[in-house]
Amino acid sequence: MSQQASNAFLAILVGAFLAVLLITPVAAVMYRRNGRLGLGAVLTLVAAAVYGVALWTYTLLPLPSSNEFSCQPAQTTLFASWADVKERGVGSLGQLARNSMFMQVVLNVVLFVPFGFFVRRVLRRGFLVAGVLGFTTSLLIETTQYTGVWGVFECAYRLFDVDDLATNTLGAVVGSLLSAFVVTKDPERRPLPTHVSRGRRWTGMLLDALVTSIVAVGVNIAWRWYHLYGPGDAARLDDHLDAWIAWGAAGLLQLVVVLLAGRTIGEWAVAVRTRARRPALALPGRVVKWATGVGAFAALTAWDGPGWAYVVFLVVTVVAAWSGREHRGLSNTLGGLDLEVQGVPTSAREPVRG
Repeated sequence: MSQQASNAFLAILVGAFLAVLLITPVAAVMYRRNGRLGLGAVLTLVAAAVYGVALWTYTLLPLPSSNEFSCQPAQTTLFASWADVKERGVGSLGQLARNSMFMQVVLNVVLFVPFGFFVRRVLRRGFLVAGVLGFTTSLLIETTQYTGVWGVFECAYRLFDVDDLATNTLGAVVGSLLSAFVVTKDPERRPLPTHVSRGRRWTGMLLDALVTSIVAVGVNIAWRWYHLYGPGDAARLDDHLDAWIAWGAAGLLQLVVVLLAGRTIGEWAVAVRTRARRPALALPGRVVKWATGVGAFAALTAWDGPGWAYVVFLVVTVVAAWSGREHRGLSNTLGGLDLEVQGVPTSAREPVRG
């Protein structure tokens, strides 16, 4: 596999992972701003994450395997690359197409065109902000190259070129101007939902699964790192025990959140909260909610039992949230808790039945 193909694969892989990490805070913002998380917002998030990693891989990779490399000088003369373009011939379109320096300049412009698009699409800002942010990002990249990744390497292994700052900034501005034709202005705000939709409920459940899984993976990595490379004992590592420690920690985190706030992290992200039908039983109801919901999910994932039990639990949990006005689902029903959209005035809520 070529270096370019390897970088592209890495960008897609790491970008998708970053998108998964960012989906919960993005969902929280979107549900509080618009009351919904559209497919377009999710696709934009994934594309922005992949683009960000691609930008990193193109400008900083491949990293040298050792300090046995040639130190690169800094090109600090503004527009020096344009002189190189003229020197190699610009008499015709054919010459430009064969002019490697010209193509390098064009590539540096094109590289930041998506940056301008994302500034307009995500931040809802115009070409001036895109230019400032494009320049700042390019300066960070060039400085990272110039300092040898901030001192990791004894000198710069890639060329610092001040012209890159100009071409990258131009690319961000061009991208912002071009995207003005395809990115519409904010549509007229629609009324925020007053009840929990099926999509919102399932989104919250999916976010709970993602957050719990990410926390469990992080705890597992830290636990194994402690015993393999830290003061721990590698002989104490056991796959089954490690799984219970990791998923147990993730489940306990959700338990603390549910006990304190009455809702899971995923429900918080989609702006949904619970209300006990019997206020005096709110605390035990929250315990039941956790034990039959995200707590059971964590325990069944860690348990080295039959796979059908895990599948049955997931199917029952998803199907149980299908019906009902607020799609309370299994855990909230057993816990005696109602679901409601956060921030909706009491007078605007419709009565919950069933």
